[in-house]
Amino acid sequence: MLISASNQVSLFDLDAELHELTANKSDQLFSLFNQFTNMDDIIPASFYNAYYSDVGKNRDFPLDGMHKALVFYNLLGLPTVSTLIFIISISSDFRKFLGFPRAPHPSQFSRFKSLFYDEILEMFHHLVDFTSTFAIDADEELAKILITDTTGFELYVKENNPKFYQAMLKTVKTYAKSQKYDKSFDVEKYAQSKMPKQSVSNPDAKLTYLNGHFGYYQKVILSTNGFGLIRDINFYNADNILELDLSPQETKDLYDAKSLIPSLETFFDLHPKANFNYFLGDSGFDAVDNYAYLNGKNIIPIINLNSRNTSTLPEPLFTEDGVPTCPNNPHLPMTYVGIIKGKNRADRAQYVCPRRTITMTDRTKSILLDCEHPCTDSPYGRIKNITVHHNYRFNDAMPRSSVEWMSLYKIRTVCERTIAQLKSFMQINISKINKTLTLKSNILLAGITQLIAFIILHKS
Repeated sequence: MLISASNQVSLFDLDAELHELTANKSDQLFSLFNQFTNMDDIIPASFYNAYYSDVGKNRDFPLDGMHKALVFYNLLGLPTVSTLIFIISISSDFRKFLGFPRAPHPSQFSRFKSLFYDEILEMFHHLVDFTSTFAIDADEELAKILITDTTGFELYVKENNPKFYQAMLKTVKTYAKSQKYDKSFDVEKYAQSKMPKQSVSNPDAKLTYLNGHFGYYQKVILSTNGFGLIRDINFYNADNILELDLSPQETKDLYDAKSLIPSLETFFDLHPKANFNYFLGDSGFDAVDNYAYLNGKNIIPIINLNSRNTSTLPEPLFTEDGVPTCPNNPHLPMTYVGIIKGKNRADRAQYVCPRRTITMTDRTKSILLDCEHPCTDSPYGRIKNITVHHNYRFNDAMPRSSVEWMSLYKIRTVCERTIAQLKSFMQINISKINKTLTLKSNILLAGITQLIAFIILHKS
């Protein structure tokens, strides 16, 4: 069904209402929070058990209050936890709302984020399920769309200082000059390939190419529905190391392509009742395995094509039986060698050049190519791997040229705006966080804030 442009919820609507609430009606926040949220519904019972289990008595700062404080910290866009503590100290109404006898010490919040990271993660996923019904009530069509994008959150490490890369670039330029390399030597690419793959002070800060530049990030795969409501935050830590034979953008695309299936597998394992009609993703997710996986989930993929997947080699034709033929001789079938299987990958039938022969001498395998006009530079000849259900990329359920496909693909940008919203909640440009657990907790708490704000706005 073509998504109609009328009567839709959008992230812009939620942002506008949220801004109105926090900027112009902040005095109503306490009453709205109490009226439309029940902390017993929001916080899992396991979190209460973990928080109170090791003290044997009531804590000075109750769990409900700790979460309310951190949610309001994000909602109000406060620059630092110290600012939050100052407001708590001067406002008796705020302390009463939180149930705090006094203002906590800053370490109280930092220990909370580190000690109870697992519980914060569980609470986030609990809220994703809890808000599913509200999302369908708000807009059923958009709620059935899953949008995924990759991003990163910078950790406060010395390698993220621009001077670090500039110093390395200067060293490489001096080296290249001393070795009298010609102009074809790519100084910047060589310097980038020599950058440490992770930060010395925090190995979790991995070298990553994001937003047009290199940095040391905590990588995140984030998913939303069609109007920007967060559905998943996945800290997928596969390496995307820059190699000399790949451009930075190609490296990022390769990472995106390989990261989608593991992240979605985790999501559907945690949320088995989740049901989506469409998946929206940029060209970084354009990989045969991703199409095969989404087809297996009965989800229609709306993914733009990526030029990196387009080969300049002549494409084989096919016989009536579906066997690929030599690109230079359509009457010469290629040789079938077997099925290739791989974890989280579509099964592939492999065919090799019919002019290729293999000989074994003294346990040594030799591959010979007897072809006067080979279609590839490879000394072993052309290899063609065909997915069992050929071809997922082009045999799409919806033509990319159709109005419906283009209308759906335009919705993809709400995921990028959600990422920007989370970074705004966290004041990511001025925060100085170098501990992985603290950063992860902050990201999850920003997601929790958005979900709680949606509950309040939807119910009110």
